[in-house]
Amino acid sequence: MPTPSPAVRRAAVLLAVEALALVALGVIDGIATAVGKPEDRGAALGIATVAVGVGLLVLLLGRAIDRVRGWARTPSVVLQLIAFPVGTDLVLGQVWLPGIVVLLLAGATLYHLAAAGPAFAGD
Repeated sequence: MPTPSPAVRRAAVLLAVEALALVALGVIDGIATAVGKPEDRGAALGIATVAVGVGLLVLLLGRAIDRVRGWARTPSVVLQLIAFPVGTDLVLGQVWLPGIVVLLLAGATLYHLAAAGPAFAGD
């Protein structure tokens, strides 16, 4: 197994942060759904389940990036590109703090994935 460069390691850590945030939001949403009175309990639980599932997949991507697996780089980049419109919509909807966090996290992760490019050149 190749030794990951600092950029690879930082990209993996940032992906892990995103993953843990998604899992935490999914769990919090699930608990709020269970104890609250949502209009559509099934849909609310579905959204919470999807958040936890996507969080676990992002965690697997972060682990694969840390192990310098070439196949994990493209889905990680696409995930960050999807995060930009989400962050932009949050900011435009005046949900400032989460929007800025999403934008900064996606930008930092993309930067480190790009900087780690030579580490994936052999794949």
